[in-house]
Amino acid sequence: MNIRDIARLAKVTPGTVSKVLNNYPEISEATRQHVMKVIAANQYDPSANRSGRPAPANIRVGIFLESVFNPLYAYMEHIVSRHVYNAGYTIFSFHDNFYQQDKWEKYQELAAYTSANKLSALVYIGGNFSRLTGEQMDLLGCPAIFVNTVLPMPAESGRYSSVQVNHYDAAFAQMRYLLDQGHKKICTVISSDIDNSVYGLRAEAYRAALRQYGLEENLEYFLQSDYDQHKAYCTVSRHLRDHPDTTAVCSVADQIVPPILRAIHDAGKEPGKDVAVISFDGGEGAEYCIPSVTTFEQPREDMLEFISDLLFDLLSGKRKHQHVIFQAKFIKGGSC
Repeated sequence: MNIRDIARLAKVTPGTVSKVLNNYPEISEATRQHVMKVIAANQYDPSANRSGRPAPANIRVGIFLESVFNPLYAYMEHIVSRHVYNAGYTIFSFHDNFYQQDKWEKYQELAAYTSANKLSALVYIGGNFSRLTGEQMDLLGCPAIFVNTVLPMPAESGRYSSVQVNHYDAAFAQMRYLLDQGHKKICTVISSDIDNSVYGLRAEAYRAALRQYGLEENLEYFLQSDYDQHKAYCTVSRHLRDHPDTTAVCSVADQIVPPILRAIHDAGKEPGKDVAVISFDGGEGAEYCIPSVTTFEQPREDMLEFISDLLFDLLSGKRKHQHVIFQAKFIKGGSC
């Protein structure tokens, strides 16, 4: 029996079971007692699943985060770090610079860091290494899991693992949702024109959807935010002033939705009524906005549980490298 079996019996997510086992404060007492009752009834011992893991003192795990301005990635780093810490392993945490550096140079630095610190495995969140060859990807010399990283295609399954979300398809559906509602004047807020991460893939999908619907004129209304809330507010405010006939805003990430909603409000319009807003990621704050945000949610808890299990299995030799794509979930809010 494993954590997924307990989750199925308790009718909760594996992430909830993990939070109960790790004493997370945000879990309600009723849920905690319910899950613990299921654990006791099935005589589940979490430590038994660790019997095949290497001795903690000998294991060094690197957790790398590219894009320190992304709260979702920061959350993922935090949870993976906690799982690694609870396993008794040594953590090497590193925040990489953003998307402007040459990717081959960046990868060489990663390989050098891995070798110098004698890492046993690593988890890399974000980034783009799509131009690297399989031989170059081999330089790390230890098991690696790339999370939401743009990688060479087709994936080299024997060289590394990857955990992704269907960013392009979900982003296409995100824009299509607005188009199917009849919106023809759409402002799209992206990260940057030079962003080649998964957020760049989303921007490509937005453009493709607009072209498919014959609304190429909307391609002129792509605003760069650099994930900065103040910049998002200013650019959207300026756009609404110059283009008062705008009826919808498509946002590349939930992180920049609050200033978008404020910009719409300050323009004398009502978000969700006069101007529709749709976003991506499913950040915790989206549901507390007024109105709540319609978004495509990354299944982060399921992803994190899978990443941790895969990491430990790769370290113990129980599993070979895997490539998994999770599906973003549409969440209907009041903004669209």
